[in-house]
Amino acid sequence: MVGELRRIDLAEAERLLYPVIPAFVTSEFNGRVGGMLAAWWTQLSFKPFLAGVAIAPERFTYKLVRSSRIFALNLLDFKYVDRTPLLGDVSERFYPGKLKAAGFTIVKGDVLGAPIVLEATAALELTLMDIIKTGDHDLFIGEVKAAYAREEFKGLWDLRLYKPLMYLGRTRRPDMVRRVYVAFKDVDVRELEYAPGPLKEYSNLRFKVLEEVEEAVKRLSNVSLEEKLQAIARILESHGLDPGDAEYYLEEVGRRLV
Repeated sequence: MVGELRRIDLAEAERLLYPVIPAFVTSEFNGRVGGMLAAWWTQLSFKPFLAGVAIAPERFTYKLVRSSRIFALNLLDFKYVDRTPLLGDVSERFYPGKLKAAGFTIVKGDVLGAPIVLEATAALELTLMDIIKTGDHDLFIGEVKAAYAREEFKGLWDLRLYKPLMYLGRTRRPDMVRRVYVAFKDVDVRELEYAPGPLKEYSNLRFKVLEEVEEAVKRLSNVSLEEKLQAIARILESHGLDPGDAEYYLEEVGRRLV
């Protein structure tokens, strides 16, 4: 025990990270369209706008994305929950045309021509940038080239209209394996000011330091790495911060200026 936290078997620990909103990954190669529900996906960067999704090599979608280097991430409403067995449990490799069998319509994206689910509530078109081996799955990193959404998206999701399909995990053998999906009828929406009250001071200082470092790096673009680090260290010291963090700020600003 750690306080009131009880120890969880590592075989069950991944379920602590759920529920998640799975993305339906779609891709096409040599005229064959396939897709899979992926729980392990996330945004990775603002500039460029990157997203990553973990796919196991055995998946037919792995072959499609790696071969075509174009894919889409589709978000579905909970009303399609009864169709998920064809999306997540059955492979296109063994069940050709499974998306049509599931009652979904595939259309081409405007920018890349990626296969997009017409019934989706939102979709992203991506070009494959990199594949990184991460244990028993590979992380497919894509750059978002186009985004689409229904009227339920108004800058933020209106969750009174959109009930995202959420995945809670699955039961394990030897009992019957069941996937558990969930949606909430009641939505508690609460808007909080960014860094309110006394927190504003600390938030403003963070951005002030970043701005000063960025200006310094621009001004010292032609000097050595060591001189840049020294200049940044002086800025940090002037604000009572650890000058040893200069390398992290230089890395941050360097990426911002790309």
